[in-house]
Amino acid sequence: MKGAGWHNIVRRCVAAVGLAAVVWLTPACAPPPASEGGFESENPASKLYAIRQAGGQHDKTRIPQLIEQLNSDDPAVRMYAIIALEKLTGDRLQYDPYAPAHQRDAAVRRWVAAYQAGRIQAAAPEQAEDQS
Repeated sequence: MKGAGWHNIVRRCVAAVGLAAVVWLTPACAPPPASEGGFESENPASKLYAIRQAGGQHDKTRIPQLIEQLNSDDPAVRMYAIIALEKLTGDRLQYDPYAPAHQRDAAVRRWVAAYQAGRIQAAAPEQAEDQS
């Protein structure tokens, strides 16, 4: 019996130390705040934050990044991107974030063509700051 009691004490200590290590390391493994990372982040919250910032600050220099987000696998990212683009340009170019992929692809091609043809103007960074 004495050996069994000692074994239980050791097992409990190991479990307690393991739990303490998990609790101590968890903050280090947490994703960065949504305000960090931007458009290139793997964290959808960071992308959404960047999209909302671009639309909210009327930052037309971010139009290319917003157009890229229209191809996202995440429907929320696509929805916020088209809302921001519509806010910045006044147009949706028939883009529907919930349409089938082939329809979204056609709409993204329209956005890219319009941007490349100069029909969608991106303001200089100073102008974007003046508008906010």
